[in-house]
Amino acid sequence: MLKIVNTLIRGAIADAEEAVFDANALQILGQQLREAAQAVEHSKRELACAMAHHSSELRAIEALDARVKDLEASGREALSKGREDLAREASVVVAALEDERGDRQKAVERFDRDITRLKCLVEDGRQRLADLRRGFELARAEEALHRAGANGRKALISGAGALREAEGTLARIKTRQQLNEDAGEALDAMERDESGRDLEDRLARAGFGSRLRTNPDDVLARMRKRDGNADESGGSVPQS
Repeated sequence: MLKIVNTLIRGAIADAEEAVFDANALQILGQQLREAAQAVEHSKRELACAMAHHSSELRAIEALDARVKDLEASGREALSKGREDLAREASVVVAALEDERGDRQKAVERFDRDITRLKCLVEDGRQRLADLRRGFELARAEEALHRAGANGRKALISGAGALREAEGTLARIKTRQQLNEDAGEALDAMERDESGRDLEDRLARAGFGSRLRTNPDDVLARMRKRDGNADESGGSVPQS
């Protein structure tokens, strides 16, 4: 059981590390590029130092060659004049100088190999660093585009509800305006109808056309007339 728990913990830690790495991949890559650039610059400085030592050794070899040549010339001259002792001393010095020249020549050969290797490493590092920088810029641009697209999609999704609400509000406004317009037209029609009926009433009261409404005076006159007829008929009835 403990082994399973430890395995689960290691798995969770690995997943967390990967999640952190993925979330900060561009920042990590940027730092790695800065470190790689520093390494390439260090390699350049090492190459420059090796080339400087190489040049120094070449100058030392040239100086040794010149001294050996001078001492050999002096020794031969000493031998020609019977000074074998001086010639021997010169030969001892020449031998030491030739040994030193041999050592320095070997050092120059090592410098040649190191310089060739460092030049290849520096050039390879420079090319790879340039490729990585281009890739980094492209990745950063793509990340910015992806982030902008994601933000745009989020904005559209969050704005869809607002758009629907705005469309609903506009529809209600149009409906209310249409109702107001219909009510206005109805009022206009009613006013026109009322105006027409009033004109007909006024014409009828003036004696033109038939009355649209019953005149209370006519009703009262009719009632009086009926009362008068009733009185006349009652007076003619014979008394018993």
